[in-house]
Amino acid sequence: MLRALSQWFVQHILPYGGPGLFLLALIDSGGIPIPQGVDVLLFAQTLHRPEWALLYATLATAGSLGGCLFLYWVSYKAGEVALIRRTSPERVARLRQQYEKYEAFTLLLPAMVPLPLPMKLCVIAAGVFEVRAARFTVAILVGRVIRYFGIALVAQQYGDQTWTFIRQNALAVGVGSALLVGAFFWFTRRLR
Repeated sequence: MLRALSQWFVQHILPYGGPGLFLLALIDSGGIPIPQGVDVLLFAQTLHRPEWALLYATLATAGSLGGCLFLYWVSYKAGEVALIRRTSPERVARLRQQYEKYEAFTLLLPAMVPLPLPMKLCVIAAGVFEVRAARFTVAILVGRVIRYFGIALVAQQYGDQTWTFIRQNALAVGVGSALLVGAFFWFTRRLR
């Protein structure tokens, strides 16, 4: 399925280059989910033009940030009804506890790693629970920079061998990311 999705992106969006990547990231983060679409297109764009890897990562990050800010703003205005329509009351209560305890830092891990973390649900919750916009922006920006610049730089470095590299090192990267975020949460709690 990932290969078919990749081929579709290469045929229909790759010709639009960076603007297509920006638009896809904006749409995906703004509420219309395109699972792994931005990652696959960023990867394909970087393989196609490796010298533009940093530009592509910047455009993906900017588009995603713009979409997340839009979804945050809509959720902020809509209030708790936006969240209740998407999940159970028990999950709303758990999310509220996380946001009260960690605020925008709750967004960092979902912004960094692909599925299965429910990124849109976390963005909606941030708006509903009125996380400060500046903290929200920084958390999304840090997470997306790590994710998209990481993808672009790995694709630039390893080229066509990137999928092999990712498959062979996925567990290590996932564990390393989780440990990094865990250390970050631990450190921020100590500062309070």
